[in-house]
Amino acid sequence: MRIIAGKFRGRKIKAPKGLATRPVLARVREALFNVLGDIEGTRVLDLFAGTGAVGIEALSRGAESLVAVEKGSQQIRIIHDNLSVLGVAARVIRSEVKTAIGKLSAEGERFDFIFADPPYDSGLAAAAVDAVFENGIISETGVMAVTVRKKENLPAGNDNYSMIFDRSYGDTRLAIYKMKQ
Repeated sequence: MRIIAGKFRGRKIKAPKGLATRPVLARVREALFNVLGDIEGTRVLDLFAGTGAVGIEALSRGAESLVAVEKGSQQIRIIHDNLSVLGVAARVIRSEVKTAIGKLSAEGERFDFIFADPPYDSGLAAAAVDAVFENGIISETGVMAVTVRKKENLPAGNDNYSMIFDRSYGDTRLAIYKMKQ
């Protein structure tokens, strides 16, 4: 797996063998960052971080900081290895996503870009979207992107947020949310 763009462009990062972690495909990461545009100086939260590839891609493209949340010990080791190889620092939290969101909210953390890539067909994507907006950890102008299986249900929005982008790439669906103003 390689970083697509930015100061680490072309650098390899580790991904675990097997199906325990499903790294976000390069074409989906490329599409995501094309939609986001300039992310220079943003604060990034990577939920269900897996290898940390999306958060690391954001750092490569100029993000100010990264917090990666992952519950798997093998994945945590890989995230730390990938950060170390590139010589970058990030906060890595080993936790269930909902617990981490509550903790970050209690700490007063706010993020400009939040990414969630939960296990397919787990129902965790919709819960993560709701938790992010209910706990107020997204900045006023921030966006949240979620990847799920193409046919998986996602919320269209509610009184607090709305879906502003929804497109499929093969079997992966990418949705982006923003707070209602």
